[in-house]
Amino acid sequence: MIENEHDLFIRTLREFYHIERELEDLQSELADAATDEELEEFYMAHSETTTEQLGRIEPIFDAIEADPGVIESDALDALRSERDDLVGDIEDPVLGDLVDAELGRSIERLEITKLETLLALADRMNLPDEVVEPLETTKAEATTGLERAQERTEV
Repeated sequence: MIENEHDLFIRTLREFYHIERELEDLQSELADAATDEELEEFYMAHSETTTEQLGRIEPIFDAIEADPGVIESDALDALRSERDDLVGDIEDPVLGDLVDAELGRSIERLEITKLETLLALADRMNLPDEVVEPLETTKAEATTGLERAQERTEV
């Protein structure tokens, strides 16, 4: 039950953390499926960034005295399901790359939205820099990731 800002912060952080953990596997899968070399490189590089982000987010749980827990992301599950349905119907692999590029943009937007919520809550709760700075850094990386994913539209 979410009774206050702290509860919502923990729930959102757990969901964001779970999204990042899921992305580690998904990005490798997308890289393997890519027919475009630049798209493959994008997913491989993004996988490394995701691993770094997880390392940055994990200490926040200690700082707020909470365990990581698992909160499934219905939004991520829906994006993956939609991608799988589309890719299953596509005959031209280049179109599959376009669908995967769309998925990349959607995931980056999801990450940015979760991070904006976390930062707004952190501000309202006056959380320390050891919590805020990793979130800000991760949001900046997600914004850059979205820009790079938008470039993949030309695939």
